[in-house]
Amino acid sequence: MAQKFNYPTWSAIALDRQGTAPLHTQVFEQIRQAIIAGQLAKGARLPPSRQLAQELQVSRSTVLLVYERLLAEGYATGRVGAGTYIASVLPEDRQPRREAPPARPAGAEATRQLSQRARSLLGLRLPSERNGALALSPTVPALDQLPFDQFAKVAAQYWRAAPAADLGYGGVLGLSELRAQIADYLGEAHGVACRPEQVMVVSGTTQGFMLAGHVLTDAGDRVVVEDPNYLTRLAALLGGGAVLTPIPIDREGLDSRDLSGDAAQARLVVVSPTNQFPFGSTMPLERRLSLLQWAQERDAWIIEYDFNNAFHFSGRALPPLAALDRGGRVIYVGNFNRSISPAFSLAYLVVPPDVMDAFTRANQVLAFHASAPTQGIVADFMKSGQLAAHIRRIGNRYRERAALVVHCLNTLCGDAFELSATGAGLHLSAVARHPLDDVAVSQALLGHGIDVPALSGYCMTERVRRGFVLGFGNTPAERIAGALEIFSTLVAQARR
Repeated sequence: MAQKFNYPTWSAIALDRQGTAPLHTQVFEQIRQAIIAGQLAKGARLPPSRQLAQELQVSRSTVLLVYERLLAEGYATGRVGAGTYIASVLPEDRQPRREAPPARPAGAEATRQLSQRARSLLGLRLPSERNGALALSPTVPALDQLPFDQFAKVAAQYWRAAPAADLGYGGVLGLSELRAQIADYLGEAHGVACRPEQVMVVSGTTQGFMLAGHVLTDAGDRVVVEDPNYLTRLAALLGGGAVLTPIPIDREGLDSRDLSGDAAQARLVVVSPTNQFPFGSTMPLERRLSLLQWAQERDAWIIEYDFNNAFHFSGRALPPLAALDRGGRVIYVGNFNRSISPAFSLAYLVVPPDVMDAFTRANQVLAFHASAPTQGIVADFMKSGQLAAHIRRIGNRYRERAALVVHCLNTLCGDAFELSATGAGLHLSAVARHPLDDVAVSQALLGHGIDVPALSGYCMTERVRRGFVLGFGNTPAERIAGALEIFSTLVAQARR
C-alpha cells in the first residue's frame, strides 16, 4: 500500500493558479519557508515527486523543478535510490549571526590616535551642503531644464556603439575624446589656448584640488585663499598639510597688493576671478594681470577655479587667468556642475606642459579617475553641439531670474543690503548694512523651504561680514517673488 504524505505541511500549500508567478516558484517558496521555520525537520524525507504532484494536483515536472532548486540552493540533499531529504545544514546556518555593532571597539583607549591631518579636518567648521529642492539655493543649476530627450539620444547612441574599451580601468588623463572637446570649448568660449595633452579629467573638483595640492605644495607651505570662501573645498589642501592664509576680498576680488607678511611667502594662491563664491566678486583685468606678475616674481602657483564663467550676462567676459598666463603659473580647474549636473562628478584641470608628467604620475597613485562611460557620453553631447545650445538657452533664463532677484530685493528690502553684481554665475551676495543675525534668519528660512545660507558662515578671519548668499539658478521665475517676500519679512523681524 502506497505511503500517504497528506501531512499538514503539504495540505497547507496554497497555489494561485491564475497568478503571474509560475507554480514551481510558488511551491518552492512555500517549502523553503517551511524548512526555515522548522516545520519540516532537518533530515526529514521529502515526498516522492509523483505523490507530491498528485497531492498538489500539479504535473510531476513541476515538482521535479522544485526539488532541483532545493538541491541547487542547499535546502535538500539527494541519496541515490533513497529519495530527497531536508539538508542537515541550511544556507541560513552558514551565515554569521547579525548583531548590532558595538558602540566602541573592545579595548579602545579613551582617545584614539589619529593623524594630524584628520585632527585638523575634525576641527573645521564646515558650511552645510546646498539643497537643490529648496528655493534660492546658490550654485544649483536649473536641473529640470536639461535637454533630457537629446541627452538620452546621445547616451543611447553611445551604448549602442558597444564601447568595450571604455569599460576597463581607463586612462590616467581621462578619455581622449572628452579632453579634446574640453580643449576646443575653452579655446572658443574663454580664449584659453591649450592642447588636449594638457587636459586631465578627474572625478570632481575637490579631487582636482587634492591632486594640485599634492603636486605643488609640501606640508607647512602657505596657501593664500580668498575670504570669505567655501572651506569644504579648501579642506582638500588642508588634508595635505597646507597652511591656509585667508585674505579678505572686496567687490573686485583678491588684490595682490594685500599679499604681504605671511601671505608674501605663499607657495600657492587659490582664486576664483569671476563670480567668486560666496562673495560674488569679479576681478578686473588690472588685478588679474597683477596677480599673475606677483606669482611669476615669487615662483608661486595659482589655482584658478573658474566654475561660473560659462554663464555671462552683461558686457564682454574678461579672460580667465589661464588665458593671460604667459609664464605657466596657472592650474585651471573647471567642471560640468553648472553647465550639466553635479551628479556626473566630472571636473578637469588644464596643466602647464612642463609639469604634466608630475600630475600624471600623481594621478596614477591617487586614482581620481572619472567614469569612462560618463566621459564618453558627455564628449558626444559636446560634439553634437547640444551642450553649447543648452548653455545659450539656459543662460537667457538665468539672466531673467537674476534681474528679478535684484528687483525684488531692492523693492522689498530697500537699502538694507549691498548687492554684488549679477553679470555672471548663478548667485549673488547681499551684505547687510546694519547689524543682523544672518545665521538665525537662514535657519528660519529653511522651515519655509528656502535655502539662503548666511554669509558669515563662510568667513575665515576676524573680518566677519553679515548677510546672505542667494541663488537664482534652480528657482523658477514664478517662485522668486514669493520666496523673497518671506525672506524680507524674516529679515525685518530680525532687525527689530
